[in-house]
Amino acid sequence: MELKPQTVIKMTVVKKNNYCPVFKEGDEIIIKKHCFDTTVNKLDKYCYATLADIYPKCNNLRKQAVGDKDYFVCRDNGIIEIELERMEDELYNFEQEFFL
Repeated sequence: MELKPQTVIKMTVVKKNNYCPVFKEGDEIIIKKHCFDTTVNKLDKYCYATLADIYPKCNNLRKQAVGDKDYFVCRDNGIIEIELERMEDELYNFEQEFFL
């Protein structure tokens, strides 16, 4: 069993400028092991336009220092503003079975 560091990124909805059927201000989503950790904020649905925006931002932020941040505005008329923050890495056993 080999443990390796895995990047953790926190996504926070910092501002809501208009109606959004998915997110509200203060929503936090933790991204680790390349997945949403739904134990932090149990959202019932995700906006796929936001998912498309998150992907390149997360890939870039993974290469940055812990504590670095990036921001983006929703492509749907800027109805929400999101902050992404590079958190401390967590160790993960990449060889373990995903579904136990």
